[in-house]
Amino acid sequence: MPFPITPLATIEREAKAAAEEGKTPNDACRYPFADPAGEAFMRFYNEHREALRANAAHSIAEVSQ
Repeated sequence: MPFPITPLATIEREAKAAAEEGKTPNDACRYPFADPAGEAFMRFYNEHREALRANAAHSIAEVSQ
């Protein structure tokens, strides 16, 4: 059974919000992980989470100087 098509912008928005809220992918992702939508969610989630970590590390380094 095919899954409904979700706009990529929606998936990206949901993934970024989940990463910012500190939710786990298991709790936040409403798409099956084997579905292209689930794969896109994970990609956006991981990229945004890494960017948040890098920004936090950069901010801490600036404060420490």
